[in-house]
Amino acid sequence: MYEVLFQPMKIGGMSLKNRIAMAPMATVADPDGGFSQVVSDYFTARAKGGAGLIMSGALAVTDRYGTPASGWIGSPMHTARLTQLADRIHIYGAKFCLELTYGNGRCGCSDPSKPPFSASAVPTLQYPDVLCREMPKEDIHFLVQQAGKAAAQAKLAGVDGVVIHAYAGYLLDQFQSSEWNHRTDESGGSLENRMRFTAETIDAVRKACGPQFAIIVKFSVEHHAEGGRELPEGLKMCQMLEKLGADAIMVDGGSFPTQWNRCIPTVYEHAGFSIDLARQVREKVSIPVIGQNKMNDPACSAAAVEKGWCDLVALGHGLLADPEWVNKVHNGHSDTIRPCIGCNECFLAICSGQNFRCTVNPYVSHEEDPHFQVPKAEHPGKVLVIGGGPAGISAAVLSAQAGHQVELWEKSQELGGNLNAAGAPSFKKDLMSYRDYLLRCLEISGVTVCLGQEATVERVKESGAEQVIYAAGATARILNVPGVDQPHVKTALEVLHRRERPSGHVVVIGGGLVGCETALMAAESAQRVTVLEYMPSLPLFRTEARNNQLALRQMLADRNVEIQCGVQTQSIGADTITYQQAGQTKTILADTVILSVGFQSRQQLAQELDQAGIKIRIIGDAQAPRKIMHAVHEGLSAAIGLST
Repeated sequence: MYEVLFQPMKIGGMSLKNRIAMAPMATVADPDGGFSQVVSDYFTARAKGGAGLIMSGALAVTDRYGTPASGWIGSPMHTARLTQLADRIHIYGAKFCLELTYGNGRCGCSDPSKPPFSASAVPTLQYPDVLCREMPKEDIHFLVQQAGKAAAQAKLAGVDGVVIHAYAGYLLDQFQSSEWNHRTDESGGSLENRMRFTAETIDAVRKACGPQFAIIVKFSVEHHAEGGRELPEGLKMCQMLEKLGADAIMVDGGSFPTQWNRCIPTVYEHAGFSIDLARQVREKVSIPVIGQNKMNDPACSAAAVEKGWCDLVALGHGLLADPEWVNKVHNGHSDTIRPCIGCNECFLAICSGQNFRCTVNPYVSHEEDPHFQVPKAEHPGKVLVIGGGPAGISAAVLSAQAGHQVELWEKSQELGGNLNAAGAPSFKKDLMSYRDYLLRCLEISGVTVCLGQEATVERVKESGAEQVIYAAGATARILNVPGVDQPHVKTALEVLHRRERPSGHVVVIGGGLVGCETALMAAESAQRVTVLEYMPSLPLFRTEARNNQLALRQMLADRNVEIQCGVQTQSIGADTITYQQAGQTKTILADTVILSVGFQSRQQLAQELDQAGIKIRIIGDAQAPRKIMHAVHEGLSAAIGLST
């Protein structure tokens, strides 16, 4: 099944064993800019998992303009570690390409007193009143030379090719785009001139490394933004890239400033949303085309290759979530793939200076860390897990794998906990896929599952459990205002769990992630939806990855959800709600009021168990309401802790 994904192919002189690549994603480098051991283990795991091509995240070609956290290549100190990594990747039959970048340009202004270089003196993204410095010709020539040297060093270390970072509104793309390139010299004006920097880069790599060294260009065919690149020009540029000597084009769309969620997808985009761009490029060029973006379903990937829309598929977050994705598909075990949920905790970690983290895969960046391995139980015992949400299921499955006799109690008749609520909106199918994955893991784990079993102190004592893991989750907080006890006032959890479709005028109190997503779901059926938020701005924009923010903002705007911040709710009437904002009292219609003002842990039973002298380990939202990532990771921690 999916045999087309396992046909060999070539990119230039580079032979690949299959049609599945690991997409470039930035990593955190060692202090000197080279690959750390953590990052080396991370890439090796994906090669071992069956990917035919491993592409690194963007590496600068010089440290002249500062040392980027993601690393750079150009120092002799980097060669030994790079050689070791290339050797490890090759052991598993995969090929290795480094992504080379000239930097962020206008998208990377962290200090307004030191504006970055760009193609022209255009506003910086972070400080629109601050203009970039137009890059001098001497710096352009220097960077081109450094690209050739970096590629030569990579080839010396055993690397098979490079990916030129020419997309998404970063520095090289700023030269390519008339939106940011207003130069009047040979690097500006006509399309040919705007492509000169890219052309010279390809030429420098080719001269330094020869005809067999693969050159892939990662390119945004369109920017999906006013004033940005449009499709006809993007397709023409792809044809130019082929003539300039590119061996393959990795197709993307969007840009960092405006449509970043189309470059780094989120839960809110549909599967394979940019494959049609790859198809249109494939019709215009004869070199291989790499399709990407939410191609995590093997059927979707196979269909794209089978229909000739692309020649190979690049997986990013899908291989973070499950490094064995390729092997599982090849061996007919696609149903065991751990799915990505599009939360972008991985991207948020990188932006925070951390190594990659993954909500559903706690082993990311700990691939060879012995502390993250669940040891086989020397003295297997009886373990009771209370709660059937993601924390409880994770802990139960891993504890059973360690050899313990595990029983899981869930007081309701349904497993999944609040994952069932989080995955209720039509645009959150990725979460339901993860819930289904957890249920499959549980089904084959040997764990005894008891639904409709409410835990009490006496029942826990009677169970004979030697160790108890408490994962009872959290409930919704209730706002203390007059009128909150009326039947048309509900919590977001109630609305989501029941898949309710409210009509008329809906008011959501609370503009966090749950509130906004509930508002979006309500907007599918309601006449009007308003979100009232106490804070001066939506709080989710301080806790979620930027690309998720952009996607959510756009959806709120597209569905005409009204946002009112700096609001203090006064009272709820029979069909109205009254609030204060900026010193004024306002009343609006509210046929349904949905409360989304946070969660509180279910801790009463935990306290009773503790008072009864029963030792428990509290995990997930039962410890404190947080994200799915904490639940899953603490499930692993609990299983490891059984043997300590």
